[in-house]
Amino acid sequence: MARFINKVDAKGRIFIPAKVRDQIGSPVFVTMSQDPGYLMVYAKERFEHIVEQFAKIPMTDPKIRHARRQIVGEALECDLDGQGRISVSSELWSRISANPSEEVCIYQTDKDALEICTKKFYDEENADPENQRIDIEGYGITGL
Repeated sequence: MARFINKVDAKGRIFIPAKVRDQIGSPVFVTMSQDPGYLMVYAKERFEHIVEQFAKIPMTDPKIRHARRQIVGEALECDLDGQGRISVSSELWSRISANPSEEVCIYQTDKDALEICTKKFYDEENADPENQRIDIEGYGITGL
């Protein structure tokens, strides 16, 4: 997978690299992440699966209602334009404090999902020594 750095243009669009576009397809769904400071971009099939899972959970739990509003309710369907860009709403950009002409990091974390944060957020997050330690002990991930 990979991390790319691109700028948000004046219309709120970002360029999705060709390698990633071929894997994630179009349309994509841009929404809030579970992690503060990030947006998620999901392939259509994956987002539909997420929506189906939420539909199966009773809405009596306030945490589930909140998560559903943030993840499903805030989602924006985006088609890739002819130049490989998606147009993200200013409301979603504001949720991660991204402004036009600002650099953003685009992580391909899975074949059908991307994460986006501002370059400033990335730099600040990685300057913290606590975040430089990768602790995955006990999760059964081998071969690193």
